[in-house]
Amino acid sequence: MKKNIIVFGGGISGLTVCHELINKGFNITLIEKDNILGGMAKSRREKNNIPSEHSWRGFGPFYKNTYELLKKIPLNNNKTCYDTLTEPIYFYVMENKIAPYTIGLSISDYIILVYYVLLIISSNNRKKEYYKIHVQSLFKKILSKDGYTFLVELGIGPTYGMEKKDASLGHFLYFTLITLLNNHIYKHAHTTPKYYIHQSDNSWHVLDQPIHEAWFNPWSKYLQKNNINILLNTELVKINYINNKIVSCIIKNTSTNIEEVLKADEYIICINPFVAEQVFKNSNMIDLYKQHHLLNKKTTSNQISFRLGFNKKIKLIEPRSAYVFSDSNFNITIYPQDAHWKSDIKLDDLGIIKSLWSGTCLELYRKSNKDNKLGLNLTKEEFIEDIKEQIIRSKSFQKLIFDLNNFYLTIDDITYSEVWYEWNFNNETKKLEQTYKKWVNNIYNEDYRPHTTTIYKNMLLAGSHTKTSINIYSMEGAVESGKKAAIIIDKKYNKISNIFLYKHKENQIFDILKYIDDLLYNFNLPNIINIILIISIIFIIKKILKRI
Repeated sequence: MKKNIIVFGGGISGLTVCHELINKGFNITLIEKDNILGGMAKSRREKNNIPSEHSWRGFGPFYKNTYELLKKIPLNNNKTCYDTLTEPIYFYVMENKIAPYTIGLSISDYIILVYYVLLIISSNNRKKEYYKIHVQSLFKKILSKDGYTFLVELGIGPTYGMEKKDASLGHFLYFTLITLLNNHIYKHAHTTPKYYIHQSDNSWHVLDQPIHEAWFNPWSKYLQKNNINILLNTELVKINYINNKIVSCIIKNTSTNIEEVLKADEYIICINPFVAEQVFKNSNMIDLYKQHHLLNKKTTSNQISFRLGFNKKIKLIEPRSAYVFSDSNFNITIYPQDAHWKSDIKLDDLGIIKSLWSGTCLELYRKSNKDNKLGLNLTKEEFIEDIKEQIIRSKSFQKLIFDLNNFYLTIDDITYSEVWYEWNFNNETKKLEQTYKKWVNNIYNEDYRPHTTTIYKNMLLAGSHTKTSINIYSMEGAVESGKKAAIIIDKKYNKISNIFLYKHKENQIFDILKYIDDLLYNFNLPNIINIILIISIIFIIKKILKRI
């Protein structure tokens, strides 16, 4: 008799679980609270069919599990979702003064970066300390101005999606580490729109159309074609258990508020960790509730997404590009969707919008351009007007616009604006608030990230907030977590598992350094790298003294 599996959460992790368990002899039901799939990565069309999205999505060169998955989701003409990835994009820095569009690290910055990478690569048990070091404060003190802008203003928020004020050194530098050491492993080839090889030290991809149309719509069709039952507008309310086994779940239709009891053999929870916290509380799952409460307690991500439309075509730097307004009030990043998307992708049904930019603001806890309000205290209308002004006032961006178009940009050129629908102004709290909070890694929550398995023998957890080898909240983390859960199910029921799972890791050549450093750490001694440096300095001083 076929085993019944319920997957809660139709984001990337939940969809991955379903995908990897296709044709394994299970009855699988996917339950999603929203009316569309995709979770935090979803997009949709607004009035007049104008594309909108939760936030613009970059696909990192190290997204090995994600790319393998995309290759297995079919499109028409013998293509797959992998073929919708664009050529690499390049980031340019815009400032409120005339300045170079590209910046980099000085020699001293490189030396400092290498030093901290060596600290992390040589650490094992000690590594937990680096997840508590505030990277913004540290780099502000020790890097050059350009180095700080390059690594912090451009790297932390726009590239990795972390909140700068709470981002940790460990999370941030881990990407640098695996990129430097595993260039040959992360190398991947593309055949569209032309053949090229992408390596891990290259830039990021985006998709050549809205993410729902490029990925989630074909993925949903593929899953349903393979007998995955998908229930939308349905949320998990409570989990019933006896001892260490789940016996049933209570779900509720979000349209009718009618509740229903569901039973299955396996339950896989792939929902937002803030929602999961409430579910575990309702279910009297004390340990999981406490863990998720601590996981979420000091985790706030206020990244808000917006679109700006223009009634004329605006040329920007080629090849494909994105722009970080490093000294804007809210740390704005934009990318011109019309430049990245295929020419047959409609920007609107009326044919009025000629250029469409998608943007993200990363620091709404800072003051706005006027009225001395914090970004979070603005209404949506005030917010979008402030965004326009912050972009218009950028002298380096205006110079770029003029050099390429022979005109300067004015607010009147912006004929369409929109903020992601899940953000709304709460008249009681006087704040902009989002329907579903976004979780991010920071200096407070690494110790509380849950593992895939739980004390309940038929309940697993997935989501990029869970422990993964990529170790950061990302689409790659979501895919990896879903694959991990599917592999556990395969093993439990003795299925032949053909699931590809790449475990991100540092080069094993450094294992001996980690072993030595663990011994030093046990005796409260400095990191092995610091000891080597101290010995080297003493040796050099002795050599100098002998010559004197």
